[in-house]
Amino acid sequence: MQKRHQQRFQQLQPHLAGARVLAESYFRCQQRAADVLQDSLEAALTTEQFPSTEQCRAWLFQVVRNRCIDSLRKQRKLSNDDSYDFTLATAESTPTEEGYSEVHQALAALPFEQRDILVLREFSDCSYAAIADILGVAEGTVMSRLHRARLALSKELQRRMGESQ
Repeated sequence: MQKRHQQRFQQLQPHLAGARVLAESYFRCQQRAADVLQDSLEAALTTEQFPSTEQCRAWLFQVVRNRCIDSLRKQRKLSNDDSYDFTLATAESTPTEEGYSEVHQALAALPFEQRDILVLREFSDCSYAAIADILGVAEGTVMSRLHRARLALSKELQRRMGESQ
């Protein structure tokens, strides 16, 4: 059993940095993201449905994404905040951190679905096929959603640059 876990961990290890970036995009809190990533890794190492090496990255990202969403839903349920949706990190609610770039702030202001797909593609470097697997949609849908998300990010950046002048 221990040897199987070690082999699985070796398969997952190259993808952990990207999975961490994905988790951090949901929470804007490194500790909370690390907790969810740890929980995801534990589930991944002990599951009976471990994927092939080729599918490992997309599968891990799907596990992390689902665990993040479950955690956010649990938080919502515990807080009884009906106005809470998955647009957690808006420009107004994102804490100002040293080095927090305009791009990250603009990304945080986007709706959940747009932020999610941009993080998967641009920050986690997932292929269209991998994103399609993670989100459970067709590859063409990924391309069109990604296009709309990029346009929204561009528009948000232009708006922010206009306000700062």
